[in-house]
Amino acid sequence: MTHGDFDNIVHLNQNSLGGVGPLDNESLSLLVKMADQALVADHDGDTAGFVITLPPGTEYDSSRYRWFEDELVDGYVYLDRIVVSDEHRREGVASSLYEEVEGDLPIALEVYETNDVSLAFHESRGFEEIGALTDDGKTNLMLVREPEDV
Repeated sequence: MTHGDFDNIVHLNQNSLGGVGPLDNESLSLLVKMADQALVADHDGDTAGFVITLPPGTEYDSSRYRWFEDELVDGYVYLDRIVVSDEHRREGVASSLYEEVEGDLPIALEVYETNDVSLAFHESRGFEEIGALTDDGKTNLMLVREPEDV
């Protein structure tokens, strides 16, 4: 992900607020500086999607990230957000992005309890619920996928 991608990334993110938190160019720049992975899926010059992950021990102001920091004692990768454009859904974009970030460490993420499509997708990839956190009136289901579950 480069600064040249930021306008498209922010646009995709803001069109997906039912599943992710808001983002502007400034907050995206800060997030990318903290990230261990910030990847863009390109489809014929079109931004099809993106994913951002953070390592443990990052000074990230997120109650969900802090929840995992408190709960997971071993190393892990925090998947902060993954977004696929409406035009590229059901084309394997999310699966491709996950394959890029999956490795030897558990992946931790949260999904709004009302996001049935995302919950089904993550269940199919081996994620399991390990808790829940209600923040700003929304309940987040806290999910982890162990490397051997892939």
